[in-house]
Amino acid sequence: MKEEGKIDTIIGKSSSFNGNVKVTGGIRIDGVYEGNIESHGTIILGKDGKIKGELKTKNAVVGGEIVGNMTTSERVEFQTGARFRGDLICKTLIVEEGVIFDGSCKMSEKYSIEKKLPEE
Repeated sequence: MKEEGKIDTIIGKSSSFNGNVKVTGGIRIDGVYEGNIESHGTIILGKDGKIKGELKTKNAVVGGEIVGNMTTSERVEFQTGARFRGDLICKTLIVEEGVIFDGSCKMSEKYSIEKKLPEE
């Protein structure tokens, strides 16, 4: 059973991580992460968090900095102060005032991350 609202993995503010990760639920990053992330749930990047890599997920809430491409099957929310440099594919996009977005965005209702992620 998928638990999309559940946070399975947390990388704390004073932590850094290199590598690739696949999670069924969600992941929260408040530290530094370098590598690729695949999630059936939500990727939450705290305001002090930094990610360098490719992200594939259902939803994303971004408060920190991402350098790399991101693909979501549903929604992306960039909160005030967020910084994004890369290409974005999503269904729904929310950008608050004060966000730096340097890249391109393609929005499609037909894209499904489920086809890209391994089945449980």
